Amino acid sequence: MRLDKSSDVTRNVKIMEWMKTELLMSVGDLFNLIFKGVKPLDETLQDTLANIIMITYLLAKRLGISFTEIDYKIKEKLRLGIKEEHSIERWYGELSQLKKHMDNKE
Repeated sequence: MRLDKSSDVTRNVKIMEWMKTELLMSVGDLFNLIFKGVKPLDETLQDTLANIIMITYLLAKRLGISFTEIDYKIKEKLRLGIKEEHSIERWYGELSQLKKHMDNKE
């Protein structure tokens, strides 16, 4: 039985390391695409951003944070940013747009 628990811990550590590496590589890819001046409709840009979001959710889950809790925290940060009139909200209204998008998913 002890061997199974040790194997599970090892597998968990290995997957966490893969997730961290994948996240860092994706952020690097994103910076490289932005540096090259990629267009918003570029599928590579969309794939890279989607990968960053997906890996972040999976990493949170692996750390014991549910998808629902992450969504709640995002909404909490959006509400705070809107209330405090963060510059991205004041200039572009994007926090309100994202909040509306997340509210409509429910």
